[in-house]
Amino acid sequence: MTRLSRLIIALILSVSSVQAEQKKVFDGPDNSEYELHYIALNSTFLDPEIAQRYDLVRSKARGFINVSLLQKFPDGRTKAVMAVVQGKRTNEIQQQQSLNFQQIVEGEAVYYLAQLAFAEGDPIRIDLEVYPSGASQPLLHRFSHTFFND
Repeated sequence: MTRLSRLIIALILSVSSVQAEQKKVFDGPDNSEYELHYIALNSTFLDPEIAQRYDLVRSKARGFINVSLLQKFPDGRTKAVMAVVQGKRTNEIQQQQSLNFQQIVEGEAVYYLAQLAFAEGDPIRIDLEVYPSGASQPLLHRFSHTFFND
């Protein structure tokens, strides 16, 4: 398991004690399901070496969104799925900004990361459109997050 994978798993585990797991399940092809996993965190949670490797800015006023998509088969197996991930963020006064996701593939794991600036304490709405490989219709998901400086 790579350092980024371990870091993301550690972050999810540390955050899961504060909030429920963040995933949404969608119907997939052939009786399978898609599990869309997502998390929004301050960029200061990133190890400086990891941030540099993936050209991510660490700052108290920047956050990042991590999205991954798994296909879950009827027999219980799961497999990471490549996708096209698009998104936008909207603040309280309805200002919108596109999110630019970069794909990171490490072994069998596939992650999509986007960075965004934030004003401390302002709730941000995130709208995701995730197109699994070969799909013509997106999986749509909306969630809100409020960032605080750490």
